[in-house]
Amino acid sequence: MKDHLGRCLAEKVRELYKLGENDGDMKPVVAFIDGKPFGRIKDGDAVVFCCKRGEREIQLTEAFVMNDFEKFEVKRFENLDFITLIKYDERFENVKVAFDCPPLEDTLAGILSENGIRQLHIAESEKYAHVTFFFNGRRRSSFPNEDDILVKSPEVDDLSKYPQLSVYELTDLLVKKIETGNYEFILANLANGDVIGHLMEMEPKVECVKHLSSALEKIVDSALKKEYAVLITADHGLIELGMKSLNPPIPNLGHTTNPVPLFLLLPDGELKMRERGILGNVAPTILQLMGIEKPGTMDRSSMLIEKPRRTYKVLLVIMDGWGLGPEDDRNPIYVAKPKFWYYLLKNHRFARLEASGEAVGLMPGRPGNSEAGHMNLGAGRVVIQDEVVIERSLKDGSFSEREAFMKTFNRLVEEGGDLHLITMLSLKSSHGTIDYPLALVEKAKKMGVKNIYIHTIFNRHGVEGSTAAELLEFLDNKLGDFENIFIVTGMGRKWALDRDKHYDRTKIAYDALTFGMGERAVCDR
Repeated sequence: MKDHLGRCLAEKVRELYKLGENDGDMKPVVAFIDGKPFGRIKDGDAVVFCCKRGEREIQLTEAFVMNDFEKFEVKRFENLDFITLIKYDERFENVKVAFDCPPLEDTLAGILSENGIRQLHIAESEKYAHVTFFFNGRRRSSFPNEDDILVKSPEVDDLSKYPQLSVYELTDLLVKKIETGNYEFILANLANGDVIGHLMEMEPKVECVKHLSSALEKIVDSALKKEYAVLITADHGLIELGMKSLNPPIPNLGHTTNPVPLFLLLPDGELKMRERGILGNVAPTILQLMGIEKPGTMDRSSMLIEKPRRTYKVLLVIMDGWGLGPEDDRNPIYVAKPKFWYYLLKNHRFARLEASGEAVGLMPGRPGNSEAGHMNLGAGRVVIQDEVVIERSLKDGSFSEREAFMKTFNRLVEEGGDLHLITMLSLKSSHGTIDYPLALVEKAKKMGVKNIYIHTIFNRHGVEGSTAAELLEFLDNKLGDFENIFIVTGMGRKWALDRDKHYDRTKIAYDALTFGMGERAVCDR
C-alpha cells in the first residue's frame, strides 16, 4: 500500500480537534515536504472541481477563472484547465463542463413573468440561492417583474445560541411587502428548520420550532388580511426528527425521507385538496389558484379537487427542512407543540407531499435536499437531478469518459502538468462524494497522467458519521497502490464553499490551494 499522505493530514487534523476545531469550520491543513507546501496549483496544471451543487462552488471558481476578479489578490494563470462537473455560472466562459444540464423551461416564476405578474422571492442568506437559482430552474438572473430580497443570516460561530436566525427580521420585512399589495405572487423561505436541524443538540431545535411557528402566524395573518391564498409546505424533512434514538441518545443530523405538509389557507373559506402528492404538484396548484393555464411541460396536476371560486394572489411559504415526523419525544415539533402550528394541524386539512427519492428526481430512497426540493416546487414536474445523471454514469463506467475529462487528461500527458481534484471528503454529501475523484484517478492513471493531487473539503462536523480524520485515512486506503497520488489539502466547507459573498473566507481557501497557506502538516518521508 502506497503512502498518499492522507494519514499525515489526518494526524494534523486530530491535533486540531484537541484545540477545539471541528470539521466544517477547520481552516486549511496543507501538506509540507522539505519545508515547502506540496502539491499546489500552478500554471500548466488542470483542476477538476468535483462538486455538483452549483451555487456554493461559484466564489472559489471565480478566483481561478475570472480575468477581472478583484475581490482579493490572485495569481493570474495563463495555462490552467478548469473543469466543473456541472455548469456553475454562465459567466465562466473558459470553464469546461463535464455534465452540462441546461436551465429548465416553463418554470412557475417564468410563466408568471410571461403573464406580467409581479413577484417577490425572499429568504435569508442561507437559502437565497434556493428561492432564486434553484426555484427558477437553474437560472442565474431574475425574470422580468421579479424582485429578490436577501435577509442576512447572523454571522456567528455557534448557531445553537441563535435558533431564531434572522426569521423575525425577514418576517417584519415580508409583512411590509405583503401590506403594499404590490405583488401577486410571493415566495418566502424560512430557513431555520434546515439550518438548526443539522445541529447536535436537541434544545436549539425545539426553540427553533417555536420561533418559526410565531413568525409563521404573523406572516399568515398579514397575508390573509390582504386577500392572499396562502400555501405552506417544505422542501424536505429534517427538523421533525431531532433524535434517531432517545435511549441511547443518538442525534439525527441528516435530512429524512419523511413527507412534508401542504396547507392551503384562503381568506374566504376552504377548497378541498387531494390527500397525497409530490412537490411537483405545487406549481400547478398555484397557477390554478391564480387562474393561469399551466403549460404542457408541467406534467403534474393541481392538488385542488374543487374549482376555485375566484382568482387569488398567492403566498407560498417554504418551511425549509420541516417534515411530518413521529409523534414522540424524538420530534422537536412534538416536544415544542408550538401554538400556531398545532392550531393549523387541528383546524385545517393538509396534504402529504413526497419530498425525497424518485419523487423529486433523486436516487431511490435518497433523502430530499433543498436544491431538489426548490427545483421541483418551481418546476411543476419531477426534475431529474444532476446527481442521478452522475450516479448512473458512475455505474455504467461512463463518468470518467466525458469529453472534458478526456481532452484535459490527454493534454497533461502530452504537455506535462499535474492534475488537481477538489472534492468533498464525503460518502453521501449532496455536494459530491469521494467516488468522483476515485473514478477520475483510475482513468487519469490509465491514460498516463503522472502526478495527481487531491484537495479535500470537510463536511459539517458529525454529519458523515465519521470524522474528517477518519475519512482522510479511508480515502488514503481507497487509493491503493497507485503511484504519485497525494492527498495534500483539507479544509472545512466554511472556507471553500461560502456562497454569501464572504470573500475573506474564499481567500483562505484559494491561498491554501495556490500558495500553501494554512496549518502545516509535516509529511517528510
